[in-house]
Amino acid sequence: MNENTPNVIKLDHKTFEREFQVWQYRVAGATFDQIAKKLNYADESGARAAFKRYVNRTKDEVLANEIRELHKQRLDVALLAIWPAVERGDLDAIKVMLKILERDAKMFGIDTPVKTEVEVTTYDGIYLRESTERLIEQLQEIEEAEIVLGKGISAPGAITETD
Repeated sequence: MNENTPNVIKLDHKTFEREFQVWQYRVAGATFDQIAKKLNYADESGARAAFKRYVNRTKDEVLANEIRELHKQRLDVALLAIWPAVERGDLDAIKVMLKILERDAKMFGIDTPVKTEVEVTTYDGIYLRESTERLIEQLQEIEEAEIVLGKGISAPGAITETD
């Protein structure tokens, strides 16, 4: 490749090695703050950025599976630790258990989206206007028939017979 090729990042061995160390510490359970102090980053954000860069550079299915397996083991350890309290009915432990199980389901795609079927009926303005006009005409016909037959109300100003 040409030295002047844009969008190419040169990565020296020391940088890659340092990012790999960040990844190792993180996988071992260290916080980004602890990693930053151990590897002389200014603060945790530097260690976090190095971790993200390493993961992005080494994205492959093997690495992803290793990380998933590590997280699964940690979730299992956490679940085992609180299980006696869950069995005793400790509500706080049950809440933690549910969060662990939610994370597990999310990580492994256990929860499937809920399929919802919706039926929609739409009417255009012309149909509604024509239907409304027909209803008004029918109501007027009924009203006129009642007047002629002497049932119901009479038209304004009409003379009605009384006994």
